[in-house]
Amino acid sequence: MKKQKLFYSLLLFAGLLGASSCEKYGYNVPDGYPDYTDRPGGDLDTNLKQIDKSMYAKARVFPGLVDQSEPRVQNAKFTLDLNFTKQTAQNLRINVAPEPQFSTGYYAAPGELVRIVVPEGIEGLTVQIGGHTDNLNGKYPLLRDPLIYNRQRIYAGVNYVRNLYGGTIYIRADRAYENPVEFTITNAVKSPDFVLGVSNDAAWVAEVKASKVPWLELRTKRVVFLIPRDRVIKTFSSNEPFTNPTAVLTKWNEVFEYDYNGWMGLSDDAENEKDRSPQGQWRGVLDIQLSVGYGHSGFPFVGLNDSEWFGAMTSLNSITTSNGMWGSYHEFGHNCQQPSIWSWSTLGETTNNLFNFKVANRIGADYSVMHPAVNSGFPQAIAYAKQTGAAKNFDTDAAMNDPFKRMTPFVQIFEKFGYDAMTHLYTEARHAIRTNPSDITKHNWVYEKLSDFTKTDLSPFFDAWGITYSDAVSVTVSKKYPLLKKAIWEYNPLTKTGGDNDIVYRTSVVSASSPAQEGSLANLVDGDPNTFYHAKYSSPTAAESYPHTIILNAGANIPIKGIYSYARPGGNRVGDGKDFEVYYSRNNVDYELAGTGTMPNNNSRFEYIFPNGPVNAKYFKIIIKNGYGGSGVPYVVFGELNLLKP
Repeated sequence: MKKQKLFYSLLLFAGLLGASSCEKYGYNVPDGYPDYTDRPGGDLDTNLKQIDKSMYAKARVFPGLVDQSEPRVQNAKFTLDLNFTKQTAQNLRINVAPEPQFSTGYYAAPGELVRIVVPEGIEGLTVQIGGHTDNLNGKYPLLRDPLIYNRQRIYAGVNYVRNLYGGTIYIRADRAYENPVEFTITNAVKSPDFVLGVSNDAAWVAEVKASKVPWLELRTKRVVFLIPRDRVIKTFSSNEPFTNPTAVLTKWNEVFEYDYNGWMGLSDDAENEKDRSPQGQWRGVLDIQLSVGYGHSGFPFVGLNDSEWFGAMTSLNSITTSNGMWGSYHEFGHNCQQPSIWSWSTLGETTNNLFNFKVANRIGADYSVMHPAVNSGFPQAIAYAKQTGAAKNFDTDAAMNDPFKRMTPFVQIFEKFGYDAMTHLYTEARHAIRTNPSDITKHNWVYEKLSDFTKTDLSPFFDAWGITYSDAVSVTVSKKYPLLKKAIWEYNPLTKTGGDNDIVYRTSVVSASSPAQEGSLANLVDGDPNTFYHAKYSSPTAAESYPHTIILNAGANIPIKGIYSYARPGGNRVGDGKDFEVYYSRNNVDYELAGTGTMPNNNSRFEYIFPNGPVNAKYFKIIIKNGYGGSGVPYVVFGELNLLKP
């Protein structure tokens, strides 16, 4: 029978395995394939007793050796359910989606050949040895070799695979199979994995103590963690022994069931494929060195192999109390962000952390001790939102240049309107016809979708936070929903107080065709008829004379029933306005006529009610066509010119 060629290239990038780079790994594989022609057996090494020890020294450092006393299995059977629906990140519109990678429960010792028999009719499979897939090329100094895992295509029949560093054995699938697939494996070692719903706590503890395998997996339906066995052993003599994996993994499974997949609106049996849960498991691993940071997202997400990250995965206290729920949730949150639809550029370290609050909300944890920056950031952000007068910009203002502060408006919406607001955002994003190319389009999308969820025009909330949006979207939303009535940007999620005050919409002056020569434009809307605005009277240009145009901002798109005015304070009537027109607009671009009228030549309060009833708008343009005092008077004077609100 024709012999197969043995492939075990260390990683997927040909450039890393070319002649120019291979020597730094300590072995020569110029074409990406090993050459065993000098060994007994010709061009294919099928001698399972032959061990390639060329990387033993490095494998001893990481990920570790497997003692020779550990039994190597012979023709052992394992079965995998490969009937999955492949959910891609593109389909879910998230950064990273779980891949169809299946744990076998076996571990390959460094340099030892493993035989895997695949049943007839099964195609599209790859075997992966090593769960540590972080590429450390470019890091200095290196604590381990940059690439220590390998992937190899396997086919129906007998396959041989080897990894010089050893590692956990996985099967990756390109396609699904309706029926479970049974494999046969030889010369691997059994890993003391814990599988929720299958393993027993006490029996598992005994297996871990007896095993000489350096790494093991904690597996649930939704998530898998790859952790070092030696750290598990050390806990057995600590104050918090990890002897309760059933309780820990039950909680982890719930987190992904309810707070990741579920919160994003995903379920196993959703009618629409876009709304189905990932059929693969989310994965996390610990490593002695990372390509970036103390932890980073990806498949798998990677955390540093220290006590804090280990505890974040294995400590029941860490995953069920406020002060422990950050790192792992944070990195998985990065995987789940939707930057192509709504998570705009300044929210990179913000929207991922919203999952932390979802978990905390479900289990009733205290937000105030989740992270030190939350405790200070939320009150400071709320103070910013309460400020009035000056223009704000959520994305560029220094006062908001902090990811924890930028979480505040999202948590306020969740707390006041329900955490399902996030589910609505995610579901709508998956079904969006197109992605959003810019921050403003993402602002618009969040404003519109959250308004849809709350059945409320949230423009005052977005205005308070300085999250800008387009006038056209504001028009669309204002026509569908009533305006927000409560100042929910004052709500403090840490104390569960505030946000119940009625919103007071104050009129402001947008512009006037003539500058104030005496008084000020602000006096038009200050509520005091004894203060005044006097248009320019010293050499006004034609544009600064009649007709005078004044544009008022109602504060939001709200119902306005008319205008009112006071003429010049005192007895002098020169400069009193006379004939006028009022126009309204939702965007300060497209104006419609609300009505026309004539003001009296006296100092009494004058009210003009729109003839066709109140109009819902934000901007009002008042054109004073002429005035009392004769054609030689170019100016207009008002003690007050304001809007009548119902």
